[in-house]
Amino acid sequence: MTVTPAQPVTEAQRARYRRMVEVATMIVTTGGEDALQMSEMPALAEVSLATLYRYFPSKEHLLFAVVQQHLESLLARAHPSQRAGLTVRDRVAHNLLRAFDFDQRVPALGSVVRRLARLSDPAFRAERERVGRLQLDIVLKVAEPMAEYQRQLLSPVLHAAGGAIESWMAGLGSPDDVRFVIHTACRLLDLPPADVEADRALAAAPQR
Repeated sequence: MTVTPAQPVTEAQRARYRRMVEVATMIVTTGGEDALQMSEMPALAEVSLATLYRYFPSKEHLLFAVVQQHLESLLARAHPSQRAGLTVRDRVAHNLLRAFDFDQRVPALGSVVRRLARLSDPAFRAERERVGRLQLDIVLKVAEPMAEYQRQLLSPVLHAAGGAIESWMAGLGSPDDVRFVIHTACRLLDLPPADVEADRALAAAPQR
């Protein structure tokens, strides 16, 4: 049975909720996902066990809240570069490279972000979609203005970058490999609109 987490309503509830997420973030950032133990959270966050499980029925729910807060913070601080002459490709590449820099500085939290983004459990579909939307919104915010056909190209660009970072996290590539993939994938954003439409038509055509 899927348990729906409660949402804080009063200011006191919101304060307790924030405190639990902040404590969990500190634990994950410094010790990794395995260091986060639900049995220890009530004492560390100064809440009851019932309060913890009312808002976070499982460890995954708490981790999703940690990731969501992290991404919402990034979105609030994101803004297009003011440097003159930057193309959409430059702005997207710069954002993805900064995100990878964070993964290198705080690999524990970066690993959680990546794992939850590909979590297949249907019970967390809404949370996974929310995380994916936030990640896309961050890129869109720093890359605007951009053409609609370039928006369509963001998905393969982000998939390529994400795959390279996950390979690096698994020890299958170097940081230089990741940066190379990011720069190369972002070149898709320079494709002529006609080429993008042609590839879409090819993808939709019946396969022989």
